[in-house]
Amino acid sequence: MDPWDVIVIGSGAAGLVAAWHARAAGANVLVVNKSLVGRSGATITSGGGVSVSGRTAIELGFDANPDDTDEIFFADTIRSGSFLSDQRLVAAMVAGVGDELRRLITDGAKVSSTKHAPGHSSGRGVRIPGPSMQRVVTTAALHAGVRFREDFQSTDLLTRDGAVIGVAGLDRRTGVVEALHGRAIVIATGGATSNWSLRTAPEELSGDGHAMALAAGADLIEMEMLQFLPCCLVAPDMWRGLQFPWILGPQSGVRAWLLNRYGERFMARWDPERMELATRDVVAAASAAEVFEGRGSPNGGVYLSWAHLPRDIVDNFPTWSRSFAADWRWEGFDMTPLVERIRAGHAIEVAPAAHFSLGGIRVDVDGSTGVPNLYACGEATGGVHGGNRLSGNAGAQVLVQGKAAGRSAAALALGGSQEPVNLVAHEQWRAVQARIKAPFERQDGIAPFDMKRRLGQLVDGALGAVRDGAGLAKALDEVRTISHDDISRLACRNRDAGWNRDWSDALECMSALPVIESALLSALARPESLGAHRRHDQKEQTATTTLEHGLISRQAGSHALLHRVEPVEFPFLAPA
Repeated sequence: MDPWDVIVIGSGAAGLVAAWHARAAGANVLVVNKSLVGRSGATITSGGGVSVSGRTAIELGFDANPDDTDEIFFADTIRSGSFLSDQRLVAAMVAGVGDELRRLITDGAKVSSTKHAPGHSSGRGVRIPGPSMQRVVTTAALHAGVRFREDFQSTDLLTRDGAVIGVAGLDRRTGVVEALHGRAIVIATGGATSNWSLRTAPEELSGDGHAMALAAGADLIEMEMLQFLPCCLVAPDMWRGLQFPWILGPQSGVRAWLLNRYGERFMARWDPERMELATRDVVAAASAAEVFEGRGSPNGGVYLSWAHLPRDIVDNFPTWSRSFAADWRWEGFDMTPLVERIRAGHAIEVAPAAHFSLGGIRVDVDGSTGVPNLYACGEATGGVHGGNRLSGNAGAQVLVQGKAAGRSAAALALGGSQEPVNLVAHEQWRAVQARIKAPFERQDGIAPFDMKRRLGQLVDGALGAVRDGAGLAKALDEVRTISHDDISRLACRNRDAGWNRDWSDALECMSALPVIESALLSALARPESLGAHRRHDQKEQTATTTLEHGLISRQAGSHALLHRVEPVEFPFLAPA
């Protein structure tokens, strides 16, 4: 069926919640996904926490703090984000998450109470394992009549007279470039963390949605803000990026110690009260600073040690933790060899890994991007978390924003005169096809895999958990050189059109470049440290009269990116 009322790009929790609500409103809905539905994206790999206030948790049947109100939950989120959040988005998330969580529980999600996580003033939230959440939202969308298109790599939004009318992309199975038309489009492609080589996220999150929205005229907000998860494995390569040490340690409240190469417990200089149990942004910045200043471990990390604890603490961990099986299996990995090293008293090399995109497409509480017919939700968007994200708030965000975007898209698609959807103009379609096909048709040039590796090394160095102005400026020059000189030389070594990994990698590089440039521009424009953005050349936030949002847009009639600022508004809670 083409055109569709609503096309949702991405099949994680945000996209499928949007699809379900659009379908419930009466729209015919197509979900397109780069890989297999239910077996890709960030949701299935997440811990699955969903933050709600204590009073809401009690209403849902959980044992929680009755004094923990929505207002306290809201204030915790705003303060943790360094007052950089869009407070209207946060208020909508806090007020709306209970209803969506109730629907998930009714649909059979496996849930349990969660612990008191750093940054929250109370034990708050409900734990839903990522695979369980993904299974529930996928099944609900299927039963509602949502249709799916798998292995479709979306690359471009089709427009007419400034309005979005569809999406173009590559059918990975056949190698055919196609256009799909719709009355409303919802971007739910997740974040851009797969551009970092040390990351916790799956490889699909290259920022495709950010790049498409930017090209269509949307703004990106706070692109310098990226959450790093501390204490992730840096070696061996097979386990690189795994969160296991973080979960066996600070995430679960186990008092493991972070040490530099001299055995110094360096968190005493950053947060002497909470130490390793400080919020993620502080622990990540402290660990990265040790490496930056030459006190790191051989593989570019720091050490995490359990040696001061009785062996019983580690041995008995699986009996009370819901994270691991008794045989130390975790998310499909057998972690026994690592646990044996810990039991023998060895420290483990860890480092902050790119975990969650705090910045992204700018939206309002209805999910609108400001571009006609275009909506966005979930980690693809920015503005909710400000400078830092509290544990469980991603789950709340995807549920509430998915609902808002799906309902808004359906209302737009079903409203009005229901005139036929405008189809893409032949001239634009020829240009889109040529852009998508160019890497495949080019036989000599730069291998996409080599460019991906180059971009990963560039962002790891310049946009890590600590940054400095000289490194950011150098990286920006390199990204612009790549965009000007090298991107047009990407060439596929594989000549088969179907299932061509080179071709997919090339398209992801093309999407990643403007996203990386946006992050570098935004990081350079914010010279002080704020939240997850830590400037080693300006470690403390400067006293300014105005806290500002950083926004990126594409210059009219050009591929050039522009950075501008707007004062942050405080409609509900102002900084002291």
